Amino acid sequence: MKRNLLLFVLFLGSLSGVAQTQPSPRTLSLEEYLTWVDQYHPLLKAVGNRLPIAKAERLKARGAFDPTLVGDFASKEFKGEEYYRLPSWSLKSNTRGPVAVSLDWNQTAGLYTNPQDQLPEEGLFAVGGMVQLGNGLITDKRRTDLALAKAAVGLTEAQAELYRNELLLKASKAYWKWYSTHQSLGAYEKAIAAAREVYAFTMQSFTAGDASAMDTLDASALLSTWQADYYNARKDAIEALFEASNWLWDLDGNPVVLHSESIPAFDDPFELRTAKLDEDHPLVRYNSQKEKQLRIKRTLAREYLKPKVAVGGALIVAGNVNDLPETSELNTGDRLLKAKVEMPLLLREGRGYSRSTNLSLQSFQWERAARENAWNNDMTATANAILQLEQGVKVSIRNQRAMEDLLAAEKQKLEFGDSELIKVNLRTSYFLKSVIQTAKMQAELGIKKAEMKELTASY
Repeated sequence: MKRNLLLFVLFLGSLSGVAQTQPSPRTLSLEEYLTWVDQYHPLLKAVGNRLPIAKAERLKARGAFDPTLVGDFASKEFKGEEYYRLPSWSLKSNTRGPVAVSLDWNQTAGLYTNPQDQLPEEGLFAVGGMVQLGNGLITDKRRTDLALAKAAVGLTEAQAELYRNELLLKASKAYWKWYSTHQSLGAYEKAIAAAREVYAFTMQSFTAGDASAMDTLDASALLSTWQADYYNARKDAIEALFEASNWLWDLDGNPVVLHSESIPAFDDPFELRTAKLDEDHPLVRYNSQKEKQLRIKRTLAREYLKPKVAVGGALIVAGNVNDLPETSELNTGDRLLKAKVEMPLLLREGRGYSRSTNLSLQSFQWERAARENAWNNDMTATANAILQLEQGVKVSIRNQRAMEDLLAAEKQKLEFGDSELIKVNLRTSYFLKSVIQTAKMQAELGIKKAEMKELTASY
């Protein structure tokens, strides 16, 4: 089926123009229709890009931990004298923990350098780092952004799946509206055909002297009534056909319009099964990742309640890039020590941030419980509705067949002179109503199954 659909869409792609028309009338099943929508509709293509975007954002967050190489050079010469020459480079990297490591090399030369900046002629290496002991010990902005980006991948994957199912539900509703109006239009065509038969018979009877002029007017009025209703039904069918066409595009990204005589089919192989939300459902996965992100933000907020305390240093050893020092030359006595303390006195930023994240997490948990409970209830209600509609469709089809037989019998009785026009009109109305009722119930059943697919993420 998918291969036939692909060939059909490839043929459409060879047509020219902005809005293509289906080349010939054909029966288009719901499965073919949704496969077409899923593969070529721009919104569904956009949904497919969401996960790669989230992965790109995760890669971007990982970039905050990439090593950084920095080189610097400054010199000054005046009236033939070299005041100073200060080459340097450093390699720094933030780890996934509270430690930042660095490797520096500096050299000084010239007549007018700061005494504390004077170094050995070959330069000086410094190997060390800094450790955050307060704010930044558990987490910091870099680590939080990376954790959020990792959670966003799972969140986006679930969100894309939910959105895809939502879009396919909307497309399914458009299909079933098209089906309902198409069936109704067919019912009015049958009603007009029956009225024409009655009108032709009445005119023959009038010519033979067996019917009055009033009977011919009555038969003509009956035909005109069904014709007026037919054009109204045709208007609805045309609107529904274009609404269904809104979801159809070809391989080249051009919109496609279904042929005016295309036929939708009542064929949905979806089998109802009892379902509950579980850990694999995209809604639960989305909510879990969203809650995880809020917890990550709360962890960062709590860090703002701590003072910033950083300690570190470096071991220093003389050398240059052409004559690297040996590890045996390292001396713990040759070192550089650093310490930094920063303490906000009122902690208003930390207290406000922490309170905000706590309340946001609590609000989301309440909203999650309500939404998942409503989702479960919708599953149960929709499953029950499907069972009732399936029984209703069976009864409606039996009724439609009976009304069709009664209409045929009434027309035959009219020909034999045992009936009246008013009875034929009544039988025609009953038959028409039964066809429309069956089509509406079938469409409603199809929509309910589509809703169940969306609720169970079965598309």
